[in-house]
Amino acid sequence: MYIVVVAICAIILAFENPPYPLLRDTPWVLAAAAAAVLVPVICAAIACRRALRLIESHPDMPSRGQASFGRGMVTAQALLGLGNAALLLATDWLPLCHRTPLIGGWLIAPDMLAGLPFLISIILVWAVTYPAYQAIREIALETYVFRGKPVHPVWGLLEYLTYNLRHQVLFIVAPMFLILVAREVIAAYDDRLTKLGGRQFPDFLLGISTACVAIIAPVILRYVWTTQRLADGPLGDRLVGLCKRLKLRYREILVWRSGGMMVNAAVMGVLAPFRYLLITDGMIEQMDDQKIEAVFGHEAGHVKRHHILFFLLFALISGSLVTIVNVYARTWSASTRQTASMLLGAVLIVKWGVLFGWVSRRFERQADVFGVRTLALTGIQCSVPCELHSPVAPGSDRPDSSETHPHAILTHHRLCSTAAEVFAETLRQVAVLNGIPPEARSWRHGSIASRCRILPKLAHDPAKTARLEKQVFRIKLGIFALALGLSLWAAIAMDLWRVVRTMLDRS
Repeated sequence: MYIVVVAICAIILAFENPPYPLLRDTPWVLAAAAAAVLVPVICAAIACRRALRLIESHPDMPSRGQASFGRGMVTAQALLGLGNAALLLATDWLPLCHRTPLIGGWLIAPDMLAGLPFLISIILVWAVTYPAYQAIREIALETYVFRGKPVHPVWGLLEYLTYNLRHQVLFIVAPMFLILVAREVIAAYDDRLTKLGGRQFPDFLLGISTACVAIIAPVILRYVWTTQRLADGPLGDRLVGLCKRLKLRYREILVWRSGGMMVNAAVMGVLAPFRYLLITDGMIEQMDDQKIEAVFGHEAGHVKRHHILFFLLFALISGSLVTIVNVYARTWSASTRQTASMLLGAVLIVKWGVLFGWVSRRFERQADVFGVRTLALTGIQCSVPCELHSPVAPGSDRPDSSETHPHAILTHHRLCSTAAEVFAETLRQVAVLNGIPPEARSWRHGSIASRCRILPKLAHDPAKTARLEKQVFRIKLGIFALALGLSLWAAIAMDLWRVVRTMLDRS
């Protein structure tokens, strides 16, 4: 859903007029807006009914209903994205919002109105699928009761909608709103800014504004999400000490409040002064400290292996491509611009719809390996034959078992087999507590079951771990090279050197 929300917000930010105006008559445009709202809702309602039927008819195999619901929601999300993208790109909906009396004359208001069908559709999709969510959560709560852990009532509909809006929509819309404000202010002073720094100066300022928002966004999102500082205590002391051993810098460790409904962790922020490490209240209640350290180590892996930075570079590639096409398109005919934008759209769909998931799954595996190494660093008791802790044979390149320096544990290709088993069990437990079938596929993370299977194999075969690390290194190198090359090309196309010279001369 994050990707869908980002895509729709990006389209609203990028266009004021549709590049493919297929529908212009107001009644037909309004009909298209209604279809964009209702079609995903109908699909989601069908998916919900089917999931409930499967859960009721196969109480011994609830994963069938859960998997069916997951597939249905993916379809509904695809319809949300495609339907609303078509509304913005192929109809007069955006210009109609700008022509709306009263609203059209206000700053930002037309763009907010343009996104209203998308927002309404999302809320209705969540509303009609609430019964399936409720049934799945009740199945997960049975596990809580069986384990003797705290149990919270399943959210009511209003709580469910509020939580999703804050964590799946405002999570994206809040930073996008700041970028939108910057764009509108820059557009209002476009003539003065052009005289001051040249034709490309307003675009340059918008790029700088976007980069600043990306850096400070975690501070904003810390309040958009329901969070509070992790209280002092044994768990806090363990996590703070672990961060020191990992040399992981951050602003705060936060408890992510979910009413006990979610067992998860996350990390936000590229720069340490704006970086937050989050653990849900459900994880604190349901899991022991060692397994919390395992999940925490996975999130630390995303930071220490610079995954967030490379995701931003991945996004920079898209921004550079769009900038390059927009600059050159100013001299093209209308038909050529349409063809170019269609090709660019196809490239971006493949990039984000296929390549991003492939890259993300490799990053997840690397973070899993880092989580295993973190467990070894905490001094976990090794209880099975282990490539890391077994006696060192003469001439072996393995570090001696007495070696306790964090760098050796965190960088050597040999993994602790016990730590790998504990981490795999932690992943399984997280899946069960969240009501996720372990075999369910995830576009961004891969299935829990596949991740659990690969970790013991990596622990028993250091060569496989080395190949994984080399593959991820090559991926990062490719992303960096492509981002650098395309951003330089965009800078040349925008003639930013002249903008800088003009600003320096005026100063």
